[in-house]
Amino acid sequence: MHAYDFGPFRLIPVERRLLRDGRDVPLTPKLFDMLLLLVRRSGQLVRKEELMEEMWPDTAVQENNLTVSMSMVRKALGEGRDHARFIETVPKSGYRFIARVTEVGGEGDDRPPRPAAAEGAAKERAGVVSSLAVLPLANTSNDPNLEYLSDGITETIINNLSQLPSLKVMARSTVFRFKGETSAPVEVARELSVQSVLVGRVLGVGDRLVVRVELVDASDGSQLWGQQYDRPLSDIFAVQGEIARHVSEKLRLRLTSEERKRLAKRYTDDARAYQLYLKGRYFWNKFSREWVEKGIEHFQEAIAVEPNYALAYAGLADSYFRLSDAHMPPNEALPKAKAAALRAIELDEELSEGHASLGLIKIYYDHDWAGAEVEYQRAIELNPNSSIAHQRYGSYLMYIDRLEAAAAEYELAHELDPLSQRINLGMAANMITMGRLEQAHSQLQKTLELDPDYYPARHGLGVLRLRQGRYAESAAEFREVCRQQSDAYTTMGFMGQAYALGGDEAAARAVLARLEEVSARTYVSPYGFAVVHVGLGENERALDYLERLYEERNDWVVWFKVAPELERLRSEPRFVELLRRIGFPQ
Repeated sequence: MHAYDFGPFRLIPVERRLLRDGRDVPLTPKLFDMLLLLVRRSGQLVRKEELMEEMWPDTAVQENNLTVSMSMVRKALGEGRDHARFIETVPKSGYRFIARVTEVGGEGDDRPPRPAAAEGAAKERAGVVSSLAVLPLANTSNDPNLEYLSDGITETIINNLSQLPSLKVMARSTVFRFKGETSAPVEVARELSVQSVLVGRVLGVGDRLVVRVELVDASDGSQLWGQQYDRPLSDIFAVQGEIARHVSEKLRLRLTSEERKRLAKRYTDDARAYQLYLKGRYFWNKFSREWVEKGIEHFQEAIAVEPNYALAYAGLADSYFRLSDAHMPPNEALPKAKAAALRAIELDEELSEGHASLGLIKIYYDHDWAGAEVEYQRAIELNPNSSIAHQRYGSYLMYIDRLEAAAAEYELAHELDPLSQRINLGMAANMITMGRLEQAHSQLQKTLELDPDYYPARHGLGVLRLRQGRYAESAAEFREVCRQQSDAYTTMGFMGQAYALGGDEAAARAVLARLEEVSARTYVSPYGFAVVHVGLGENERALDYLERLYEERNDWVVWFKVAPELERLRSEPRFVELLRRIGFPQ
C-alpha cells in the first residue's frame, strides 16, 4: 500500500487516513486533500491561488477560508503558525511542506488529490467510507409521545459513531433539520457533502421495539446494508450498539481495540433511566424556559433511578447553564450546573460531554481560563467529532482575543454541523470582533436563511450596524428582536445604545426607564443598563453595572475583553482593573 511518511506521521491516500505513531488523526475530507497536495509537492512552493482552485473548484471563496483551513491542518500536525516543523508559510505567496517525506509501498502518484465529493466514485476501489449522516429515525408509532424515543435513538447512534476519529459524522442539529422531510438520501448526502446516509424508522408497540435501518451509498443510492430489529424495549441498548457496530463494519473502518470499546460503551443498564434521559434531552433541545425546566425534571428522575448516571448529570449541567442569565440569576443557576458537571466527570472521566460542560462552568463561573482550555481540549480528544466541544472552544478563544484560532475551531465545528444556527452565529460574532464586517454580514444572512425567526442573528445584525456607525439601522434590528421576544431586555439595552449614539438621548433615557420598570418585578441583566450608559457617555455609571455583573458571575462578563459595545471603556482605569480581576490571559 502506497503511503507517505514524515516525522511520526504516515499519510495513506487510498484509505484517506493520517496516522500518528499508528493512531488515527481526524481530518475532514477537505483538510485531508489539502495536506495530501502539500505532501505530494514536498519542498515546492504551492501558491495560494493554486490551493484555493484545487480545494474550492468552481466556488468563489475568500483567502480567509484558506488561512483557517491551513490553521486546522497545522493543528492536526501539532504545530503552530510560528513554530513551523512541517508547513512553512511563504509571505504573500503560499505554503511549502518542509519536512522530509519518504514514500513507502507502491508506486507514487503525482496526480493532484481529488476533492472530497469525488471520493464516492472511488470508494469501491478504496474500500473505505469516511463520512456519514444519520438522518432522524421516523416515529411510525401511533403515539406522538414516543417522538422522544425515535429522536433519542438517532442521537445515541450519532454520539456513538462520532467517537470514531476516522469517521466524520454530521452533528444532531444539522441532520435534524431534515426531520419529517421526504428528500432522497442521495440529495441529503450531496447537500451535506457526505459519502453515506443512515435512514430508518422506529415503531414502539407496548413493551416491544421495532427498528428498521438501512445504510445508503451516496454515490448511487444503493443499499450498503439494512436490517430490522424486533426486540423487547429493554433491549434498546443492544439494538443501538449493534447498529453502530454494523455501520462501522459496512463502512470498512479499521477500529483500534480502544475504539471498539468506546463503540460498545453503555452509560447505564437501566432502560427506564435511559428513557428518562432521552426525554430530558428531547425537552432540552427545545430551548425555551418551560421545556428546559421540563428537561431538568427528567434528568433528575433519571438520576433518582440510576444515581451513577454520568450522562444525566451532564444533561443537568447543560440545562442549568441554558437557564443562566436569560431566565435565572447566574449566581443561582451556575453553582447547580457546576455541581452536576463535576459529578458527571467524577463518575466517568472519559465522558466528552462532561468535560465540555465543565469547560463552560470554568469560564463563566470560576473565570478559570487555563482550566477551561484543558477541559475543552480533553473533550475534543475524547470525541474529535463533537461539534459542541469545537464550538465552545471557539467561543473561549474568541473571548480571550485569540481570534484566528477561534476561527479555526468554528470552522471545524461548522464542518461537522453546517446547519447549526449557534455555530453560524458564533462564526459571525468572531468576524465582527476581528473587524471583518462585510464577511460578518454575509455570515449573518446565511444564519437567517437557516431560520428567519432566529432572533440572536437579528441581534448580531444590530451589533454589526453599531460597528459600522449605522445607528438608525442598528436600532431597527434591535427593535425587531424586541418585537419577536417580549423578554429580550438585554437587546433592549443595545437598542438604547443605538439611540444614544445616533443622537436621540430622549429615546435612550426611555429605554433605561423601561428597564428599571421591568427589573422591579423580574430579573433583568445589568448588561442592558450598562450598554445604554456607555452610549450616553456615562462611563462611571456603566462601570457600576459592569461591577454588578462581575459580582453575580453574569454570563456577559466573559465577553468584556472583546465586546465592541464597550469600546469606549477600554482606556478607563476601572475597566482595565476589572479585566484583570476577571483573569483574562494576557
